Amino acid sequence: MIDSDLLLRPSTAGNLTADELTPASVDFGGPDLEAQTYMVHVPSASGTSPTLDVKIQESDNDSTWRDFLAFEQISAAGQYFATGKSNARYRRYVADVGGSSPNFGAVVIAPVPAGRYKKW
Repeated sequence: MIDSDLLLRPSTAGNLTADELTPASVDFGGPDLEAQTYMVHVPSASGTSPTLDVKIQESDNDSTWRDFLAFEQISAAGQYFATGKSNARYRRYVADVGGSSPNFGAVVIAPVPAGRYKKW
């Protein structure tokens, strides 16, 4: 389950078809006490050679941003994960879209509060 207050990009933001370089930030209330796993849920990928580069940025003051986590380059539908421990209060994502007429659908970017079980 995803905490709706911590969604970096909700599905209601619509289809991801172009760069989103300065989205709104989310106040996490302070630095992480434990490492957090973040998820990028990509429901579809269409267009010619679509690519999606997503990174999570952090800020102490909601003004000056630095890169915190980067996901592997995405070119297909699926769920992608990255884990890290932020030292800042605010987070946001940056999405760089490439290809010809790319459309990744209603992408969701959020922390996964319970982490991710990897021992299937």
